[in-house]
Amino acid sequence: MKNVREGLAEIAVPEESLTKRSEVFYNPAMEYQRNVTVACLKAFFSGRKISVLDPLAASGVRGIRIAKEVDGAKKIVFNDLNPGAVDLIKKNISLNSIPKNIGIKIESQDANSILSGGKKYDFVDIDPFGSPAKFVENAGPCLKPGSLLGVTATDTGALSGKFEEACMRRYGVSVTATDFPKELGVRVMITYIISKLSSHGLTLKPLYSHGNHYFRVIGSIESDPENSGLSKIKLVSYCPSCLERVIGKKEKCGCGGKMKIIGPIWTGNTSDREFCEGLYHEFVSSGFGNPRELWLCLEETDIPFYYDIHLLCKKLKKSPPSMDGLIRKVRESGHSASRTRFCLTGLRTDLPLKELKKMV
Repeated sequence: MKNVREGLAEIAVPEESLTKRSEVFYNPAMEYQRNVTVACLKAFFSGRKISVLDPLAASGVRGIRIAKEVDGAKKIVFNDLNPGAVDLIKKNISLNSIPKNIGIKIESQDANSILSGGKKYDFVDIDPFGSPAKFVENAGPCLKPGSLLGVTATDTGALSGKFEEACMRRYGVSVTATDFPKELGVRVMITYIISKLSSHGLTLKPLYSHGNHYFRVIGSIESDPENSGLSKIKLVSYCPSCLERVIGKKEKCGCGGKMKIIGPIWTGNTSDREFCEGLYHEFVSSGFGNPRELWLCLEETDIPFYYDIHLLCKKLKKSPPSMDGLIRKVRESGHSASRTRFCLTGLRTDLPLKELKKMV
């Protein structure tokens, strides 16, 4: 065992915590993700009293950080089926000075059992190794309007279009390789979450999402007895030859290429700008840094499916232009344009592809 510091927490972790030989998994590369989670809770709940469920707690670092860093945390339930993880959670709690007014409970149940147990929480975080699908499927009973839900996935190949059969099998969404793989992965996740919540009369309003070596979605839970949230889940047609994309089903592209059908997939917003302003403020004021990803989100347009300008230029056999210059030129033409947090060379715009190619 070795002790590490993360945020305000000090935790003991196995020496080989990132290997299959390790009894309990701890990934230091996910510290940024946990920083975002802490900042999200501060921005969303603003000091209100909240209860938290971590059904796959592992080392317990997330729950401990919430207890020490989020004003308003009143009850935190740590759960892990692995007895070794439960022992480590107990040890790590003893290493930290948890405020006495916070109720701490440690469970050793199957994650799906505690998720479907019927107790309601203000924040639920589903962060498994691999796909979150089988846990999201059972999350409805522990959520309520006004709750916050966080979901992480590390099966990025399936979600981003690399492994089409795996995505269909796990999430029920048809995908293909595109020039917007990280956005595609996040949209598949949102599709699946909303689809599963609909049977409980609930829906998810995406507040923030990002794609790194994993995909992450955080959203608020809203009442939706009419299942109106499903209305933005649609088919999308994509042309691998010229990179055209159209919401709706279209078999043949204007370039003569055959369209690939993606979906049904979420076509609404993947973030909420007003929330992201508060998130950015809390992230910076908490001393977590000034990440490009977050401030890009503040300027990003809501137009779905960005273009990777470097890939587009490769197809056109042209050198890539300056991104800032291209954005300025698109805006001068009367169209929307922005960078995207999902890709450093990505451009969001409502300029038709044909005109964008001419401009490039």
